[in-house]
This record gives sequence, structure tokens and C-alpha cells, in this order.
Amino acid sequence: MWEPVGPLPASVYWRRRFVAILSTVVALLAVVWTVAALLTPPATTATAQPGRAAMTAPQQADPSPAPPSSPGAGPSATGDVASEEDATGGAGPGGATPDAAAAEGTTSEASATTSEVVLPDDTPRAPVPVPPSVPVPPSGPVPCTNEMISVSAEIDEPEHRVGERPTLRLVVVNISEQPCVRDLDGARQEIVVWSGDGVDRLWSSNDCVNPTTVDLRTLVPGQPVAFAVRWAGRTSTPGCAQARTEVPAGAYRVLTRVDDVISRPAPFLRSP
Repeated sequence: MWEPVGPLPASVYWRRRFVAILSTVVALLAVVWTVAALLTPPATTATAQPGRAAMTAPQQADPSPAPPSSPGAGPSATGDVASEEDATGGAGPGGATPDAAAAEGTTSEASATTSEVVLPDDTPRAPVPVPPSVPVPPSGPVPCTNEMISVSAEIDEPEHRVGERPTLRLVVVNISEQPCVRDLDGARQEIVVWSGDGVDRLWSSNDCVNPTTVDLRTLVPGQPVAFAVRWAGRTSTPGCAQARTEVPAGAYRVLTRVDDVISRPAPFLRSP
């Protein structure tokens, strides 16, 4: 099979076989090289990826100073703003970022709101003179009517500086001659701060925090029952629908009520 057969000399046939084999090998190498060239990605250079070079290359500061801003003009993008950011680390006034300052303000207002809950005040109080007691009916104490109770307003100090938190109190006394039962539910009582002339309603204990719980109490004749709240010194609106603002220095009054029994005003001052 391998021996050449034909009329020509054997060397001729061997040369033909060698040329054919060599041509086949060259063709296969060409195919392999072509495939490899198509599959291999092109080599990258420093100028082929300017974005990557820009990220990895050190940034040089602008040697030329920013031109001074003209009077009345806002801060330049490269001058005043950069200086402010360098001085404060990109933060707002007080070293806090705007988001952090807003979060802090929100947290502070929420804390002040949740702390303005009217709570029982167990501070000992002197009894109030009342008419001579009468026997309690066999069925037990009767319900307190509005005529059987008095409601008053108190403040811990007649003057407070702006920023302080005065303690406001609502005091209920059974002024009748017999014990009686009254529902002193938080929603039935209210402590309100008014302007000094009584025209503007500034704050109410029921605007932002209004707990509703049944609080039936037997009121002993002449024995005060008090409730207190630490006012944050800010305004409020029903349902806390508007932003609360600091009440400035001036003359004010506080009134309290249980249902429709309203106290006399208790005046107080807020100084700068």
C-alpha cells in the first residue's frame, strides 16, 4: 500500500506525497491561527481605557486659585463651597450633615411629644375645706356631678426661661359633703396654654398625645387629685397636624378642664 505504483520512478511519487502532506499541515496551521486570532481579545493599552486610568491615577490639585466672588454673589463651586466643605468635613452647621440634622430634629420633636403625657401627680397636698360629711348611701358613692367638683390649674414656677420645661398641673377636688365617683380618663381632661390675653390657643395636652383609658376614681371630699405634664415649650395643633415651634418669651396663661368643668387661668412668664 505504501509502495508507489506507476510508470514513473518511485522518487516522483514520494515527492508528491510529501508535498501533499506538507500542504495539509500548512492549511491546518492556518486554520488554527485564524481561529485563535478571532477568539483572543485585543491587547489593552493605557489610552484604550481612559476611565480606568483616571480612577487609578493620582489626582492633582488645581494650581490656580479660584477667582474671588463678587459682592452679593453666591459661593463659587470651586472656592467658597470647597472651603466650607473642608472646614466642616462636608457637614452642615454644627458639624452635622443635613440628613443627620433633620433626623435629630425629628427625633427631638418626637421625644418631646411622647414625653408630654399627662400622668397622676402623687405629691402630698393639703386638704381643701368642705362642708361636713354626710353618710355614704347604702348603694355606695354616687357619681360626681359637675357641681360636686372643682378644677384648678397650677404651674411649678411663675416664671421660666425659654428652653426650660415647666410642669403644668390639673387639680380636681371633690367639694361636696360626700364621696363620689368620677371618670378621670385622659381624654376627658385637658391642660391648655394660651396667650396672655387669652386669644391664641398655643398648646394642648390632647393635641399630640391623647390616651383614652377608663379611670374611675372615688373622690374623697376635700382631698385633691392632681395630674401633671412637663410642657416642652412648643406649640401644637389638633392631631399634631402642623410643625411645632418654640413659644417665645412673653406672658401666658394655663387653663385646665375635666369634661366641661373649666378652671380659672393661671398666669406665668417665659423670659429670654
